Amino acid sequence: MKHVWAYLIKWTLIVLYQLIKLVTRVDPHKIVFLGRRMNKVPLDFKLLTEELQQREPGIKATVLSSRYLGGLRESVEFAPTLLKSLYHLATSKVCVLDSYWPAVSMLPHREDLVVYQLWHSLGKIKQSGLQTLGRAQGRDFKTADVMQMHQGYDYVLAGAEIWNPNYIESFGVEESQLLNYGLPRADYLVNQRHNIAARIKEKYPALAEKPVILYAPTFRRGIDAEGALRLAEAIDSEQYNLVIKMHGSDSLIMPDGGHVPVPDFSATDLLTIADYLITDYSSIALEAAILDVNTFYYVYDREEYLRHNGLNIDLDIEMPGCVFESLDELKHALSIPYPTRTLRAYKQKFIIDDLGHSTADLADHILTVGELCPRQFELLSTAQN
Repeated sequence: MKHVWAYLIKWTLIVLYQLIKLVTRVDPHKIVFLGRRMNKVPLDFKLLTEELQQREPGIKATVLSSRYLGGLRESVEFAPTLLKSLYHLATSKVCVLDSYWPAVSMLPHREDLVVYQLWHSLGKIKQSGLQTLGRAQGRDFKTADVMQMHQGYDYVLAGAEIWNPNYIESFGVEESQLLNYGLPRADYLVNQRHNIAARIKEKYPALAEKPVILYAPTFRRGIDAEGALRLAEAIDSEQYNLVIKMHGSDSLIMPDGGHVPVPDFSATDLLTIADYLITDYSSIALEAAILDVNTFYYVYDREEYLRHNGLNIDLDIEMPGCVFESLDELKHALSIPYPTRTLRAYKQKFIIDDLGHSTADLADHILTVGELCPRQFELLSTAQN
């Protein structure tokens, strides 16, 4: 029955979109950003918008960001945002995404719309998208077919080249469509590290008194994850400051005590003051590697996760001595010197070499290849010639 409703919604959107295109024109200076991971402007969108408008103040940027995971209630709440996106897709020259957006993949767009998928990670540690069809943590094949999952992208940011095969599998694109850039937030970490850390410590001076352990697990669809509860009971609060940041879409069971609440800074921000990151299968490990943060993997549900979702790398091979299913082994690892050579090798393998200008590189591509803002495109072309 749900597939019948999906077909009805799809064809209703197609008809409505065709009507909108009949009565509107493309604004060559307009770019629309679409995200469904959070109810605020994602950092990558903010940083890219600032870079583009610094280059050309005439660029018009629209951001629609609304948290949506599925289910009847969230579908009803998401519907107005989805409908708004039809108008903006019909009138924009460029579209930038950081997740799957139904209207982008399902609808027939004007030929001059250029779509960039930033996704929301610096690599593909865990499998996602088309890689997980038919699994418990993915979508079923019929739904993916109706929703035309991950179709319609012109370019996909893919981080370091080693991840290219995984992005091709996840999004069903050609290698020629991949852009091996870092995300804007990688620049943010590299260029603003000390400023971010100073802001955090000014507001939370207690975090400077003891080593900080940041726990940031991945998203588990439909699962009440217990990792935070276990760590809060095991980590000695007299010795460490434990900070827990759940994934923006997660249902992590939070402990009543044993940790320091830091609600107004993101996990990305908190990496700047973290002495250790504890994660599991999350790509935040790649952000931590940028800053050389000592990283451990607490994978208490590894067998279940591999069966229901899957990974693209073998953590034990890539991070030997840093992967634990047992809390006792993890606690012991915290008490001995960290294997920095292991982290260094991981960083060299999975992170692009020259960070700090990914936002500028992406903006250049959008202005030239994407041809956003024709006057700026002409100036760039003249300068390059």
